[in-house]
Amino acid sequence: MLSLYFAAASLTPQPFVPPLLDVSNTRPFAPEPSVPTVVASLPGGPKIQVADPASAPVADPVTAPVAAPVAAPVVDAATAPVGDPAAAPVVDPAPDTNAAQASAPADDDPAFTEARIPGDADPLAPINRISYAISQPIDRFILRPAAIVYTKVVPKPARDGARNAIQNLSEPLVIFNDLVQLHPHRAVAGVVRFLINSVFGIGGLIDVAKRKPFHIRHHANGFGDTLGYYGVGPILYLYLPVLGPTTLRDTAGDFGDAFAQPRILYKITHPDSDRPIWRNSLNLGKTGTVIRVVDGLDKRAEVDQELESIRRDSVDPYATLRASYLQDRAGEIAALKAKPVAEGAVLDPVDPATDPLADPLPDPDRAPPK
Repeated sequence: MLSLYFAAASLTPQPFVPPLLDVSNTRPFAPEPSVPTVVASLPGGPKIQVADPASAPVADPVTAPVAAPVAAPVVDAATAPVGDPAAAPVVDPAPDTNAAQASAPADDDPAFTEARIPGDADPLAPINRISYAISQPIDRFILRPAAIVYTKVVPKPARDGARNAIQNLSEPLVIFNDLVQLHPHRAVAGVVRFLINSVFGIGGLIDVAKRKPFHIRHHANGFGDTLGYYGVGPILYLYLPVLGPTTLRDTAGDFGDAFAQPRILYKITHPDSDRPIWRNSLNLGKTGTVIRVVDGLDKRAEVDQELESIRRDSVDPYATLRASYLQDRAGEIAALKAKPVAEGAVLDPVDPATDPLADPLPDPDRAPPK
């Protein structure tokens, strides 16, 4: 209480003591006018007189002395009055940046990475990029020129005939995988297509089955597709030197195709053989090597424009090629799971609310629903 009393007493006006001035250069000193006072009191303390700010005269800036700074009164915390907490302003505490950083997902969090780039994990990217870099000079200076020469020298009818014959040789493997995938209607259509092209198409050189009145088109299918059909994912993305992009699942499927196809063909060409199918294989010798080379050149020429566009326009050609390959394979496996549609059939319109590929904006030329 005494500290409050002395603090209040320090607010009482003190008599003015003029400074020492050179009277030769200053105006005559005027006495300080009387200042009206008002009575005020501190909470819990005595009443004091203070100057009324409303009626205080304005000091002359020439003769007004510089007031010494007055120290702020020290309030005793033990005897200070307690204010109403309900009237006190609510201060918003500063956000806890540490808590916000702890709750935010890290860039190296696997769950965050999968959510940001779904189905595109590439843990072997450093090795794959090295393989990609090694393969580019080989492709640019050897494989691509050979494919261009193949398309320039060999006439298109001859190239189409070779492609049809190679597809016809792979038809038994497609039929086998159709059966494994429990698609008997596709397997029956494959058998009919194989017989028509083998008999009327001169061993498959002419694709008679895709024309009228049959309209049976070729569709690719292999063990890699069967694994994907039954839910096996890509597992790992791989870029093999010279061979190009693939996945661990498709690599296993290629080994299965290489093992099964010659044995199925042997069984077709030797139906009277009593030996198990896995113990015999059709050895084409040099003809098989020629078939593989021609097939490789034809496929390289087919994707030449796409590869050149990726190299020319992509910021990261490796990543663009990887994404394109994975999307294509996902679409091929999804097509195997879809129901077959007859040629010329009119499809039902897809609900835009459930179709992820539908345009989210309305068609301005389309009439509003009634």
